[in-house]
Amino acid sequence: MTPALRAACILGARRVYSFGIDIHSHPDLREMFARLLSRRNRDVIDARCAACPLATCARGSRAAVLRMDCDGCEADRLRTLGIFEGAYVTVLHSQDGLLLEVKGARLALGAALAAGITVLPLAS
Repeated sequence: MTPALRAACILGARRVYSFGIDIHSHPDLREMFARLLSRRNRDVIDARCAACPLATCARGSRAAVLRMDCDGCEADRLRTLGIFEGAYVTVLHSQDGLLLEVKGARLALGAALAAGITVLPLAS
């Protein structure tokens, strides 16, 4: 979405001149733009949020590992696999545990272990 189109939707402009569409006469378009803008704003807010457990990250999100609060042997195993403080991870799947991408490799973690890893969500 172009900045002009976004501004027109936010300001409630009567016409969007780049397309010549009256968004107020098409309720479906109005709802679509409202959902699109709210989703985009929510992504920006999520990217700036504070640290959270890795288990709460949504599918497709990227995060930096801040802290690992798990047993010493589990933490050592994770560090060997590439998950350590400062590493970047991408959540590929988040149902019944997590499937992560770490440095090109895919790793599966249980939900309990992922809950012990604190991350900082990053902008996609």
